[in-house]
Amino acid sequence: MLKGKIRTQILAAGLTACFSFLATVCFSQSVQTITDRKDILIGEQIKLKIKTILPLGFNGPVKWISIPDSITHFEIVDAGKTDTVSYKDDTKAIEQTLVFTSFDSGRWVFPSLPFSLAQAQLQTDSFAVNVSYAPPDSTNQLRDIKPIMNVTVTDYTLYYILGGSILLLLVIYFLYRYWKKNRKEKPVIAGTSKLSAYDEAMSEMTKLSQFDLQDAAAIKQYHSKLAGVFKQYLSRKQQKNLLTKTTSDLLIRMAESGMASDNVSNLATALRCTDAVKFAKYLPGVIESEDCLKKIRSAIDLIEHQTPNPKQ
Repeated sequence: MLKGKIRTQILAAGLTACFSFLATVCFSQSVQTITDRKDILIGEQIKLKIKTILPLGFNGPVKWISIPDSITHFEIVDAGKTDTVSYKDDTKAIEQTLVFTSFDSGRWVFPSLPFSLAQAQLQTDSFAVNVSYAPPDSTNQLRDIKPIMNVTVTDYTLYYILGGSILLLLVIYFLYRYWKKNRKEKPVIAGTSKLSAYDEAMSEMTKLSQFDLQDAAAIKQYHSKLAGVFKQYLSRKQQKNLLTKTTSDLLIRMAESGMASDNVSNLATALRCTDAVKFAKYLPGVIESEDCLKKIRSAIDLIEHQTPNPKQ
């Protein structure tokens, strides 16, 4: 009984060894090691392609090559990626391309690299690489020494000065234009006249009533001053600088102060007429110009005698 078990174990071990041997022989016939060169100068690179074809229907475990960082006399430049390639006959192959070099002159052997497929332990082929220096010049021919080349140095100082001057002039010009465009007369609100705000406005309107409203230049000056009289009065009355406010801003303030809507409408008609004369070169007739003065005078009278609004 014991002898039978021993014979069975010996038979199983023999079959396993035979299978492993046959698998190794089978796989070893399909491992390919291909290099693009075997003679290099120091520092030149060699491409090594490792390829093994798997048997049809192979599904066993694969333990592929583990590439070391360096090998004696060789340096790995790029380990590459492992690719599995499928063919039309349903066979597959595993490929990997290594790039390596050497900085040691001499004849060196690139070692075989182990890997396993299923139970088969395989190795790539080793091969010799000749590493040498660049061959010396054996012609002993004398080489001419090139003459010293004259270097032309261009002085751009004048161009820099001219460019800087032009840039400075442009900056000054645009600053002047900006200042001229945005220059405003210093507003005079309070303390510039001994008269009250109301008396000053009435005095200015008396002067305006003497203008010749049939002369184009006089009409423009008349309406410009008329709008200014109202803004100056309102600025002094409310102790705020309203000289730069637009007609719409002034009308909103009047509506918020409690002025009746019809009075606001009359004031709007007069102020918009002055705007049309100033900005649209509109020339109203004598009656229309006098009516504008009356409406603005009426608005000033209303403001002067109305009860102050806390919201102002």
